[in-house]
Amino acid sequence: LKPCLLKRKAKAKERGQGRRGVSKRSCARPLRRSSKLVWFSIFDPSRVPVRSADPVMPVPNKDRRRHSGLRASGLALLLLACCTHSAAGGKDTHQYKDKESVTVWTDKVGPYNNPQETYKYDLLGLCELEGTDIEVQQGELSIGEALEGHEFFSSPRLDIRFGVETPRTKVCDMVLDADKAAQLGLFINNNYWYQLYIDDLPIWAFVGEHSKLWVDVSRFSGLLKSRNSSAESQHGQPPVPKHLKGKPLPRIFTHRHFTIFRNGDQVIEVDMEPSEAWPVYAGAPLNFTYSASWYTTNKPFEDRTERYLDPKFFEHKVHWFSIVNSFMLCLFLCAVVAIILMKTLKKDFTRYSASEADELESLDGGDDSGWKQVSGDVFRRPDHLAIFTVVYATGVHVLCTVLLVLLFSIFNSAYRQRGATAGSFVICYLLTVIAGGYEGGRVFRMYGGQHWKRTMVYQCLFLPSIVFVSFAVINTTAIAYRATMTVPFKTIFIILVLFLVMCVPLHMGGTLLGRRAVADHSFPCRVHHLKRPIPAKHWLFFPAMVATAGLVPFGCLFIEMYFILSAVWSHNKIYYVYGFMLAILLLLCLVIICVSITGAYVLLNAEDYRWQWQTFMCCSSTSIYVFLYTVHYFYNSTQMSGFLQTVYYFGTSLNFCIGLGLFCGSLGFFGASKFVFLIYSNIKAE
Repeated sequence: LKPCLLKRKAKAKERGQGRRGVSKRSCARPLRRSSKLVWFSIFDPSRVPVRSADPVMPVPNKDRRRHSGLRASGLALLLLACCTHSAAGGKDTHQYKDKESVTVWTDKVGPYNNPQETYKYDLLGLCELEGTDIEVQQGELSIGEALEGHEFFSSPRLDIRFGVETPRTKVCDMVLDADKAAQLGLFINNNYWYQLYIDDLPIWAFVGEHSKLWVDVSRFSGLLKSRNSSAESQHGQPPVPKHLKGKPLPRIFTHRHFTIFRNGDQVIEVDMEPSEAWPVYAGAPLNFTYSASWYTTNKPFEDRTERYLDPKFFEHKVHWFSIVNSFMLCLFLCAVVAIILMKTLKKDFTRYSASEADELESLDGGDDSGWKQVSGDVFRRPDHLAIFTVVYATGVHVLCTVLLVLLFSIFNSAYRQRGATAGSFVICYLLTVIAGGYEGGRVFRMYGGQHWKRTMVYQCLFLPSIVFVSFAVINTTAIAYRATMTVPFKTIFIILVLFLVMCVPLHMGGTLLGRRAVADHSFPCRVHHLKRPIPAKHWLFFPAMVATAGLVPFGCLFIEMYFILSAVWSHNKIYYVYGFMLAILLLLCLVIICVSITGAYVLLNAEDYRWQWQTFMCCSSTSIYVFLYTVHYFYNSTQMSGFLQTVYYFGTSLNFCIGLGLFCGSLGFFGASKFVFLIYSNIKAE
């Protein structure tokens, strides 16, 4: 009721009636219009009628998609109808009526070189959001938006009406004191930018300029000259004190011209051109103004986010080369694995088909295949089984989560919705926990582990504990800096409740299913009671094997890592080629499986039956190379600085590499396990 009451109070004040002619009943008429309204708002929210006298202010994503289903009780139906009606009127379809208010939402501000060091918009200390004559509304945040560090506040002084040309209009006036002038000058010299949203379309602009030369590079300058020449004109030179004349003072943009394209009743494109740079010094008078121009376009609503993409960068031939490179590497490794399998299986089949006389003749020669001699130890329980199953189950969980998020992003075009990727990752992590529980319970019982309940708890809490430690460091630093990357307590509480309600029961169910799946399981070869001595090897054998095995998958991945890092740690790039990422991920999985099979074959030929841990570590070592690459990228491809941005960058990169290591290690053990079971199920174990 707030937007309706505010408008009616303003009209009553103009008529000189004060507050006597305004009541909440006059704004509650849509609920009493007819019973059809309740029916439509429940089953078809798009058919809810909207009164032109009651404008509904658009808000960010979460409230736009508040669709509801049936409930059992009549009271729940009524409340649901009210909630659905409050979200109708252009919020689900982004449709507006002529002269309807289009809200401008302020988001965040920060230095250009540090993309994640962002603060609230009111940090600038401007008069735009100050004063008792306006009411600033705070937008609701979804889980994904909160994790991405958004902070939405409406800007009531920027009164933009749908389809209405707005001439130069005053926003507010202020005089800078010494403290605000020093702070604002520091922001401008550090290239601070800010972000606005109009109908869920982002706008970026610098607060000001600190160079002596300024060139207008707006792509709408030609349109503005013909449609709104007054928006470009400078109203004389600003008064500068004599002792500051000739000095390179920072200048703040005091005028903003909004260029909005519409297609029917929907907003398609939004652009903003800041102009009229005035010097910043103590006592400087600042007069902020804005204007808006509307144009029509034939561009469909579904394609309105395409202008934010960068196909020249993400669809460059180098990106295609990365897929070809990964495919050739995968093809080579598959050929190596095929040769290994053909060699070993051919010998086995020859042995099985040999006559008894041939077998007696071959006794003196001995068995020259080293892997056959460890058949009594190859299925021995690995050391520290509980720890092994914890990391393996966590890696399977991460693998399923990543695949599900990628599929969701491909079919849902996640880049079009703010916070969709982060929100979908949280939901997919909660849903796929059953896969990690299943594999952890299966492997733990297959090798005869004890205290499975305690191990199940460790599996469920391992990755959340790592994320919590890094999150505590990053979030504490963000709180100290009062940055928008601080995750609200409400979001933390929601995630914790979802974890307890969904993650714990699903993990328990997956563990029980996994244990039941191997209840009657037996190994292809009997495990001997006495351990076979392992032949001595050179001390560099295992480190060299790990380093080589991790380098091969990294060669498949490093080109794609450049595109991912460029999208994450920059302002003007949005990663949208999820098909590329899925193709690289599938090829990476094949490469890792081939590497693990090759590593397991080399180990077993050396009569070393400790293949479980070693194949896991060989494949997970890829994450070490990825982390070293992120360090190289930080110092050579970015201009980031400051403690907050450094902590956020390396904390996030470390979490990513830990997840990647678990991902690759678990996949490597899975591939090596299938290979070992295959070859030892085809020999005659004595």
